[in-house]
Amino acid sequence: MRKQVQKERCTKIKLEKCPRVCCLYDKVQLAAARMLNAEPSIVQIECNIPLQLDEIPADDLNLPSETYTTDFVIHFTDGKIAVREAAFRSHLSRPSVAERLELSRRYWQQQGIDDWGIIIDKERVP
Repeated sequence: MRKQVQKERCTKIKLEKCPRVCCLYDKVQLAAARMLNAEPSIVQIECNIPLQLDEIPADDLNLPSETYTTDFVIHFTDGKIAVREAAFRSHLSRPSVAERLELSRRYWQQQGIDDWGIIIDKERVP
């Protein structure tokens, strides 16, 4: 989950399973998009979907009132829908990242989607 208005560079790619050009903002998101596009059980991927956060209670979260997006909404061949957020492993301990991920999970749960998860970068082996 990230702010809808990004001030950083993005990589724009066209994926076979995504109906529009994907704007990807980091290496984890780019790798995840390619991985999801190659998965045979997936028929469609949606990138950077805006969240309507006013629909869920976020009283205990300290996020600024901005528009956020979910990294990937995934449609499977069996009709199921899943949501995946891409994050760097090293960022997971940051309170702001944890709050955004929790807000995303709550939002999609309220939308009736229980298959929610996080895609993280590979663990570095010394």
